This record gives sequence, structure tokens and C-alpha cells, in this order.
Amino acid sequence: MSAQEAVQQANQGTIEEIVVRGVARKFRPEEQNTATGLDMQLIDTPQAVTVITPEMMNTINADSAYEATDLVPGVQRSGFGFGFEQIVMRGIFNGRHRVNNILFGNILTSVESYAAERIEIVRGPATVLYGVTGSFGGEINSILKRPLRTPRAEVGVEFGNYDTQNYSLDIGGPLNDAGTVSGRFVVKYDEFDLPLDINQEDFPNEKFMVLGSVAWDITPMTTLRATLHHQERTMDPWDGGALIEQPDGSLALPDVDPEQWYFSHPDQSRETLDMHFGILELEHQFANGWNSTTQVAWNKYDEDLSYFYPFGPFGAYSLGDDEIYIYTYDIERDGEELTLRQTLGGDFDLMGKNHEFFLAAEYSDNQNPDRFQLLNSAFQGFGTIGMYGDDYDGQPRFADGSDFNPIQGSRKEVFGVRQELLEETEDLLLSAQVLLKPTDRLRLMFGVLYQKNNTVTTIPINANVVNDPPEVTNVGFEQEVYRFGATYDILDDWGFVNDARVYYSYSEGFEPQTFTDADGNNVSAPQEMEQHEIGLKTEMFGGAVGASLALYDYEITNIEVSSSFLGSFGGFGSTVLEGAQEATGLEAEIVGEILPGWNVSANYAWSDINITDPNSGSAPPRTVPEHAGAIISTYEFLEGPMAGLRVGATLKISGDYSFIDGPTNVNRFGALEAGAHERFDLNASYAPRDGRLQNFQIYANWLNVFDEDILVAKQGNPGFGIMFIDQQRITVGLRYTM
Repeated sequence: MSAQEAVQQANQGTIEEIVVRGVARKFRPEEQNTATGLDMQLIDTPQAVTVITPEMMNTINADSAYEATDLVPGVQRSGFGFGFEQIVMRGIFNGRHRVNNILFGNILTSVESYAAERIEIVRGPATVLYGVTGSFGGEINSILKRPLRTPRAEVGVEFGNYDTQNYSLDIGGPLNDAGTVSGRFVVKYDEFDLPLDINQEDFPNEKFMVLGSVAWDITPMTTLRATLHHQERTMDPWDGGALIEQPDGSLALPDVDPEQWYFSHPDQSRETLDMHFGILELEHQFANGWNSTTQVAWNKYDEDLSYFYPFGPFGAYSLGDDEIYIYTYDIERDGEELTLRQTLGGDFDLMGKNHEFFLAAEYSDNQNPDRFQLLNSAFQGFGTIGMYGDDYDGQPRFADGSDFNPIQGSRKEVFGVRQELLEETEDLLLSAQVLLKPTDRLRLMFGVLYQKNNTVTTIPINANVVNDPPEVTNVGFEQEVYRFGATYDILDDWGFVNDARVYYSYSEGFEPQTFTDADGNNVSAPQEMEQHEIGLKTEMFGGAVGASLALYDYEITNIEVSSSFLGSFGGFGSTVLEGAQEATGLEAEIVGEILPGWNVSANYAWSDINITDPNSGSAPPRTVPEHAGAIISTYEFLEGPMAGLRVGATLKISGDYSFIDGPTNVNRFGALEAGAHERFDLNASYAPRDGRLQNFQIYANWLNVFDEDILVAKQGNPGFGIMFIDQQRITVGLRYTM
């Protein structure tokens, strides 16, 4: 009832009880514009999209998009190591992420989530909007935190096992009396060991992130915003081991303690990565409501990797049942890129109906050639499956008992350079999207992209030989791709269902590649993709809950494979474009507040994906289960003495998946499908509703309560890159907000 009605009843001698409840912290995002360019809510978008909010990230204690994949159907982690965070989307490795819609050149890591307002994940190709992404599986787009127009500050600390300690600060507000200038400063420092428990050894790792942002409201319709972001890490690029080859030649997973699954030297494996980027953005809204955004973005990255790694499998290549080769090599990567992006979007009237459009033009150029340098690989000795077992005394030893000693001197001088590669690229993208609304219930989306690219690759050193003059390859392409989508409103306000809409989308994609043909010539031709997707999206309980169902089917063609199936003509290493990848999948998702205080994020994915090679038949990609799902549920007490207490749990279930990637490897090594698991997590937090402690929040997370062994294949080769993930971890933290 209204306050006036309550007063009237009181005056009449009748007092009705008024119950005051708190407001629960919610999973479902308040802002629901997607990464499709057009100003569309999730339910209107004819494509599968997941938006991950900070509240969802905090609940599961995820530091990046890589750690938040449990929240997204059809997305899996394929291991962390060798400087990469491996994310597989709809059976396709996703290598590069976007920041504020800008694709940055490095392929090494995702953005620290504490720097982001939200993370948007578009499942399936968005090539028509963004151009070549390096992945047909989808887009990961982190939207950075913006300056705050009202004062706010948050400080936090967190501690956990494996010497985990994190410190964070997020502060912002107006910078002048008029409130036209505002700012924000965000910083986070992480220190943690590897999830290993090896006698007399520590594996200290560090991550540091700082973000500064300033906005100037030049007029009520025009805002200029500048953001600088720096992210760095120094850590052991721990990378797992190998599978076991049994006496009958079949492959098996290692039976070993995950906390001792290590084959490097603590003093010899190290990776440093520095990422810098700055974005200058000018946003303007015209009198007719059209919106213009101009972005100038610069990014630079620098990585040095000193890497010891095992190679097997155990029991193969005349090795003993528990023996493995240990090699080492070093890699250096660095690059710098400048991107200019201009967009314009808004409404327009046509034939008495209101429609929408979105135009984008983007030009990018790496200011200096991206550089890749590989030092020679060197054999170090024979390791054993238990080389860091319970009897480890602090001195790593090879299988023959000799000491595993650090390499002395400059590793570049010791090993020499095996390959150096310099790559200069220029990209021009022009994109147009139109959303037509011919009826009140029907929406039609059309999109087209034109992209022109030129890439010059220079190889001064290759296979230990100095090229004089350097080998130079100049490859360019021009391509147009299209997409179409349709959404139809089938239901309005039916019981607890507020909206229900069905959609269909057709998307094209392409990815450039250069290969050696049967005549030994370097030839450029892109991989091409077509995807069809149909789905259903609903909003329920007044928009508090959203649900979606997506059925997709795609085919990728022009994948290069060996030309040997055509006969013996052609030079060594020659290839043809006869490979393909085909997929059919079903994804379901529900996110929101089911009842006051009860939040749920649940998803399920069924995937039938195969890679085809005329030489070898077909086989599934690595780490993609046929069935997988997760449910994250929390309940927050909204009244009474326990108000502010929230308790929750996560159940992640996965079927078996392939550890050998592609038919060629399967034919060579044999197939291995295993790894099914159930992981159970717990979380809790308490934020008092009132009193002197009302600005504090204490929280705890317990990952993998029952200590389930979970293995994935990072490389898809049985000889290396088999990793344990999600080892049991407990953290507790405290946040203070004012």
C-alpha cells in the first residue's frame, strides 16, 4: 500500500502490518545491451548471448573470463599454461578477446575481471560485426569500468591456501564542483603459488592490474573519456605432463597426485607478461537521438617465456613405464597496435514504422612489427612420473639419479635462435547492420561486413639458418560476409512469463590462412564458415529471470590438411584445403532471481562436433564433452537476524571428452575419451544491513569440495599438455564499501 493509505488506515484506528525487506544482490544484469552493435536487449537479439556481471564473478570468485566459463553453456576451459588461457567455444579455440569492442593483438591472456563492468560473450560467429577474430566459436568482450558520477570507494583483501593473497581498491567520483568531470582508479594485486604441494619448494606467482579513467561531460550530449590500463604477471608457466601408453598401445590418464604433477625446474621455468592499453572515446548523441562513438585505442604487449616441458607419452618411444623426456626452450613475443573505430547508430522511420541501424568503420595497424622469437629446443634428460613425489628432498633429479640443475648463463647464448618472425598487418573493416520492424511482433536484422587486410611476414631466421636476404611473404585479402536474423514475439504477459520470442539467424565467417600447395607455392585462401541457429528466449517474473534455448548447426570448410591422400605427388609438407569441421549443438540457459533472495544461473550444452580429414576420417576436438552443465545457486536472507547472509553452491557436471585432437592425431596415437567429472563448490558471504558494520562484506569460497581429479588436454597431443584443473582451493575475503 502507499504511505498515504497507511496513514488513512491508522487514522481510522486500523493499522495494517507493513513488512520491510532488503533488496537482494542479483545475478541478472540491469544493463542488457549486447555485443551485437544494435541497441537491443538480450531477448531481442537473434543470437545466443551471455552477459556476466560482477556479482556473478564475485559469487564464484572468478578473476577473468577464463575462470567464469562455468556460467556459459557450450564453453569449456582447456587448461592454463605455456602463457595461454585456453578457452574452447562451441568446439573452437578462442585465442583473442575484445576490450570495449576493440580487438587487441596479443593472444596471451584475458582481462582481469576486477577492471570490467561486465563481460559479454556472444556464442557463435559475430564476424559480420567484428571481422576476423581468430575464432568462429564466438566473441568475448570485456567492458571496462567507467568513471563514477557519485562518490564510491571499495577496498578488499583475500587470503587462501597455496599462499594466496589479493589486495584491491576501486575508488571514483566527481572531480570538480559542477560534476562534469569524473574519474575512477582501480588497482588489484594478486600473489599465489601453483596448486602444488612439493616438499621444500614454493612457486610464487604475481599479478598486478591498474586502471585509471577520466570522463568530461563537455555538454549534456557529449562525453570525452580516457582510459589507461596496465596488466602484468610473473609466474611459472606450469603446463602439465603427458598421457600413459599402456603395453597394448592404448592411452590412459595418469594415476598421480595432482599436487605433484610437475615436470619443470622451479628455478628455470618463468614467464613475464606486460600488457598496456589506452582508449580515448568520444560519445555524442545528436538531437535526433542518433549516437556516435569515436574510439582511438593503443595497445602493447611484451612476453618472455623460459620453459621446461615434458614430452612422452610415458611408456612410448622405448621409454620406461614411468619415464618421459624433458626439454627446454625460450620464446619472446611483443607487439604494438593502433586502432581507430567510428560507429553511428540510432532509429529511423520507414513506411510508418520505427527501425534501427548501426554503422562501423575500423582501421588497425601494428605500429611496429609483431615479433616472435623461438630459441632452440634442448633435451635435458629423462624425468619420471613421480619425480616430485613424497621422497623429494628439494633437489630435482632425472631418472638416472643425476641432478636437475639450472642452466647457467644467457639461454639465448647457450641455445641460439631457432626462428624469428616479424609480422606487419593493416586492417580496414566496414560494417552495416539494420534492424527492421515490419510489424509489432516481427524484427528482421540484416548485416554485411567488408574487410581488407594486408599482412607482410618477414623471417630473418628459420630452422637455425639466417636468411640473407630475409624471407618475405606478402598476403592480402578482400572479403564480404553477411548475416540475417529474425525474431518473433510469440507471447506477452502469460502468467509468470512476460515475454517469449523465437529467433533464427544465419551467420557467415572467415579466417585467413596461408599454406603450401602441391607445387611448393605459398597460397592464401581463407577458412569459411556458415552457421544456422534457431532459438527461444523468455523473460519471466517481471524481468527478474531470463531463459534461452539455442539449437545451432555449422560447417567450417577450407581447413588445410596434408595432400598425401591424393597420392604421392607434391612436395614434402604440401597441403590442400580439404579438411572440415561440422557441429550440431543445443544450449540452454536460465539466469535470474527465481524468488526474492534466491538467484540461479544454470546452463546445459549438448555438442556433436567432428573434425574431418580425408587422410584420417573424423574425430571430435579436444576437451568438448557431448553433455555438460552447471548450476550456480545462492540464497540471501532478506529479513530477520540473518538478513544479509548469503549461502550458495555450484554443481558442475561434465561427460567424457577427447584428449586427442583431430583425426590425424587419433590415427597416430589412438583415441582416448575420458575425464567425466562432477565438481561441487560452496560459497557464502555476509553483509550486515545496518549498524556500524553495514559497509563490510565478508565472504568465503570452497572450490572442489570433494577434491575431484579433473584433467583436460591443452594441446590435443598425448605427449604433453595434459593438465589438472580446478584443484581444491579455499579462500576468505573482506570488502569495505563506502
